[in-house]
Amino acid sequence: MKTINYSKNIALVTVAALGVASLAIGAHADEAVVRVPTRTVHYSDLNLNTQAGAEVLYKRIRNAAEQVCGDVGSRQLEEAAAARACVDQAAIASIRAVNNLQLTNTYNSHVGVAQTTMSIASVR
Repeated sequence: MKTINYSKNIALVTVAALGVASLAIGAHADEAVVRVPTRTVHYSDLNLNTQAGAEVLYKRIRNAAEQVCGDVGSRQLEEAAAARACVDQAAIASIRAVNNLQLTNTYNSHVGVAQTTMSIASVR
């Protein structure tokens, strides 16, 4: 059953990056049809229950998003800002699609979100 979940998640990661990139590029396109490059991020070889596995997947997702979204280091400020926004949104959508706590925590640590612990139940 885990193999099925991995296959579904891999497909979702691809679709998430494609959808976000399409929105970012479509907003600036003058043509009726825009072909958006996609990247599939494979991770069945990783153990996402470890920090090391989640870190590798996070890097793969970021690299794929940068390939899809364009030059984040462009000298054209608007182009660079749009590419960075596209990369961020593609990464967020892809990480949500994977739906793994370790990967989410890895993403949060990279973007500077503080980890909080919440007690939702207690024994009296």
